[in-house]
Amino acid sequence: METESTPLLLQPAPWDPRRSTIAGGLVLVTLTLERLAFYALVANLFLFLSLGGWSPRGSMTAVLILVGVSHFSALGGGWLADGLVGRYWALVIGLSLYVIGFTLLTIMASGVLCHWSPASSSCVSETYGILICVGIAGGTVRANIPSFGAEQVKYGGADSLRKFFNWYYWCVNTGSLLGVGALSYVALDMTDGFLRAFAGAGGCLLMALMLFAFGRPYYIVHRPAGSVLRSILCILHDAIGGRCCQPRQTSIQSSPVLERHSNLVSQQSVGHRNPAPTAQSPSWLDYAKIRYGGSHHDSAVEDVKRLGIILLLFFCLLPYWLVFFQIETGFQEQGLHLKIGFPQDGKASNFNMPTAWLSLFDQVFILALIPLMNGVVYPTLDKIGVRVSLLTRIAIGMGFSLLAAVSAGVLEFFSVQRWREGHGIIQVIHNWTYNASDISLLWQVPQYCLVGSAEVFAGVAGLEFAYSAAPRPLQGVAMGMFSAMEGVGSLLGTTLISALSPVWIRHDSQHFQGHLDYYFFLLAGIQGVAFVFFASWLLVRRYRIVRQEIPVGITT
Repeated sequence: METESTPLLLQPAPWDPRRSTIAGGLVLVTLTLERLAFYALVANLFLFLSLGGWSPRGSMTAVLILVGVSHFSALGGGWLADGLVGRYWALVIGLSLYVIGFTLLTIMASGVLCHWSPASSSCVSETYGILICVGIAGGTVRANIPSFGAEQVKYGGADSLRKFFNWYYWCVNTGSLLGVGALSYVALDMTDGFLRAFAGAGGCLLMALMLFAFGRPYYIVHRPAGSVLRSILCILHDAIGGRCCQPRQTSIQSSPVLERHSNLVSQQSVGHRNPAPTAQSPSWLDYAKIRYGGSHHDSAVEDVKRLGIILLLFFCLLPYWLVFFQIETGFQEQGLHLKIGFPQDGKASNFNMPTAWLSLFDQVFILALIPLMNGVVYPTLDKIGVRVSLLTRIAIGMGFSLLAAVSAGVLEFFSVQRWREGHGIIQVIHNWTYNASDISLLWQVPQYCLVGSAEVFAGVAGLEFAYSAAPRPLQGVAMGMFSAMEGVGSLLGTTLISALSPVWIRHDSQHFQGHLDYYFFLLAGIQGVAFVFFASWLLVRRYRIVRQEIPVGITT
């Protein structure tokens, strides 16, 4: 934690709007280039390994390892920044690892690093080593770039953070769109496509590193807070030990200063409607405080409490992540059994739309909605005195997520009914034959757009909440927890699919004997329960605030 002998900033400077704009812009451009490279690799890795002789299971495992490491290593990246080197140098380290990883990947695609034979065990180990390196780099950047960017703009006004995190999400989706679209085309349709694609992605990362380093004179850079993880563990140890070994106290043994402050509050409350506050029993974490026999200052313990509250909110977002990851799983499976063919003027054959193209509707919808919310909706609401809090935006996002799952379930229900009524077709996709109903694939567009709406509200607000509510020394850890929860949601979704596969989610040839619609409705039920509990808690919280007449500034 900071002390008077440890300055908060390495180079304190007065607030400069121009400096903030340049710093925030460089961070967002860096983010766009980094996401472009990452999503280009994720989108093309399976095919790259398959064409190299890997089995489907081995290729899928490699993709899952890359994505999983990128999510869970974010915790380590947050600890690295908060406790050791600071966010700026953590981002430099992460981007440098990225460049190294993609350089090795490019050399591998050229056939120089190994002979690219499936029988070569050394090639397999080298591939996993490169993917782990890239995953750690991605996790380090994910944990720190939101906080670092927010630090550059947060003094620019009440809505500066809201605008930044909206544009942050916009840049993430722009990078994803370019990586999946442009570099996937290069990889599949050009000579030495994978070599060109990986080299291009590596070049983007090198440019990102150079641009980010170029902005060093414009950045606000905070010092690391010290051994954050060790402090948290010590507080938890003291709290558990104190709770078990000390009798429960019913009043706070405060210092004379705190006692005089309490008496002053009591005297000031005379004649007011609100009664004087009564002493409350300490929570189990309070036993780590010095006043209860622990060895930690009140502020350090309160920081850990706030981190626990953030973690509880992240757990509430798990159903949202379950629905979100259907873009890559359940929605794709559903799309394979909808009509993908569209007539072409003057041609006997139909144009078959790739099912993965539907995911672009999610990204394009986000790219259109975020500027609308930033430039029109939120400013209009601010002018009329309506402030949409972060928690309210998360609740709205949960509602859109619920509607997306319901929409997918209804579409699947009618698709199964049409097939059973004899309106089925046979379609060939990449030399594989699929049974499908005659309902157009375009009927999936609403559910993709609803998921995009959920991202704009719950995804953006969740990220902003992680930054705003976390104590500054623990912001990197909080961002790492946010990313790790995405990984947990993905793992839960995979586990749920595995459990339901024998009954509801059948093999492609038996798709219409299963009940994928039941699976979507189950997700809707899980999200619906979470939405009802979260919205109810939010209403009760607001009711209590109104009754107590406590003014709320920036609500989180």
